[in-house]
Amino acid sequence: MLDVWNTNLLFIFKNKENKGDQVMDLKKILMDMAEAQAEKMKEEMVNHLASDEMSDIIATRINEKIDIPFVSEEKEQIFFEKCVDIVSDILEGMFRK
Repeated sequence: MLDVWNTNLLFIFKNKENKGDQVMDLKKILMDMAEAQAEKMKEEMVNHLASDEMSDIIATRINEKIDIPFVSEEKEQIFFEKCVDIVSDILEGMFRK
């Protein structure tokens, strides 16, 4: 992406005609870069949230805070891991639309 940025900047600054168009081109370049970065961050966030490691961490934290009477900690952990998997699948589906 940096190559695109450098190429477009060189084009804009070498071309000194139509200064208004140059500003618009720079604005468009910056907007395109920001949108690409946001998309990349969203993808990384979804991948991190959907990872087994993150699911285990979230389920463990929930299990530490919530006690289900007459249910062993191991079974609670399994239950909370499945709950976290369901929620993360829903969130992943929402973000990938």
